[in-house]
Amino acid sequence: MNPRAERGRPVKGWIKSALGAAVLCLGLSGCSFAGFSTQNLMSPPKVNADQQSIYKVLQGAQQDVTFIYPRSGQYRSAIIMEDFTGDGVEDAIGFHLLEDNGTNGVEVQFLTKNGGEWAAVSAFTNNATQVDRVCFGSLKGGGKSVLIGWGSTAGDTGRTATVNAYLFEDGEMREYTLGRYGEMTLTDFDGDGASEVFTIDKYLPAPEEGAEASPARARVYAFNQGKPEEMASAPADNAIASYSSMIFGQLTEGQQGVVVDGATADGSMTTQIFVMEEDRLRNYPAGVNTENYLNPYARPSAAAFTSRDINGDGMLEMPAVTRLPGLPEDAVPDTTSYLVEWDAFREGGHRRTVLYAMMNVRENYWFQVPYRFRRELSASNDPARRTVTYTQLIGAQDGTPLLGTALFTIRVFSQSAWESRGEGSGYEMLCSQNDSVYGIQVLTKDEFLLRCIDQVKESFQMITV
Repeated sequence: MNPRAERGRPVKGWIKSALGAAVLCLGLSGCSFAGFSTQNLMSPPKVNADQQSIYKVLQGAQQDVTFIYPRSGQYRSAIIMEDFTGDGVEDAIGFHLLEDNGTNGVEVQFLTKNGGEWAAVSAFTNNATQVDRVCFGSLKGGGKSVLIGWGSTAGDTGRTATVNAYLFEDGEMREYTLGRYGEMTLTDFDGDGASEVFTIDKYLPAPEEGAEASPARARVYAFNQGKPEEMASAPADNAIASYSSMIFGQLTEGQQGVVVDGATADGSMTTQIFVMEEDRLRNYPAGVNTENYLNPYARPSAAAFTSRDINGDGMLEMPAVTRLPGLPEDAVPDTTSYLVEWDAFREGGHRRTVLYAMMNVRENYWFQVPYRFRRELSASNDPARRTVTYTQLIGAQDGTPLLGTALFTIRVFSQSAWESRGEGSGYEMLCSQNDSVYGIQVLTKDEFLLRCIDQVKESFQMITV
């Protein structure tokens, strides 16, 4: 049973077996009480009493409680332990379905502990049928903002999700509606230590004839005198049907930004880069949604790479791809079929190539392509054998690149297969991870090419999130 995949789950007899349930929950993916660490479990009576008290408050007059679990984000528990009051003492936030009073939706309760007893300081009902995610932002002067994304069971939280902000003031929580979103994250564009909220939504067609469509837009909300206010916005790509990744991070030494990867209806992907310039939110590459808009990071669905700090320099890089030459026209491409150019952002939306790489997302590895190989290397993937053969290209008289000599293969072995035949079959270990061993077999004796392959070995890495 995976609680993440469930909308909610009724709990009966929970109080009598609270400690056992906690231990069971910790053994299930996504089913953990955020405050119940291994260290906390060293004091079972205290944890047990807290669980019982929190559950009683959430239960209220209901006979049973159907917990609701956030579908995404860092916090996946139906009960989240976090200091939202800013007094240095852990508080609790609980989500459950309203069932016994005829009200539809989910209730969130904010609980604090006083005199050893838990009590709800505030409770809010939302007509959503699921919780998309929960985030905690830092406020000026201390304290935290609580951001809750409310969604539906339709599965796509894009245009059906709404983010609300909750702030603790004068002994109670206050609720503020920010608006709809397709993705959201916390930012700190001005570097003052206080979190802003960045949201991006998707294009919404006109609901009826004569009505207007809602274009996609990105927004930044800041908390001013205890209230969230929209401080900036910019157009987003209307062609995006779903968002694949969104990261706030360093783009240059002096500039931070949000990098958003999204997919269109046919599965192809693009990247948008949002930065604050002169108190305005700008979207690069410039000209989004115009007739002549060109996105250099447009890539087919088979090359679904997402932006990241690929080289560990602390800056985010974006992927641009080129299909490898020499591949058969009828070949079904995958992530090994492309040369990936990882670009860094430069002021004004310019870009600089940081490195070229070959990627194998299925097997979770990549390596840097030496300069000599950038125009002379192709790849043939055999997923069944978990083997990719990298071949040197040669030029035909008409200039068409043809497959020449195979230079090296990279193969993934299970640990047991490696121990029984890996090195004996001519492979050299590159690295190992969990039960997988990554090996390389060199197929050329050309000294210059061997030096290039040595660069491949040195740069070989696992793909990190």
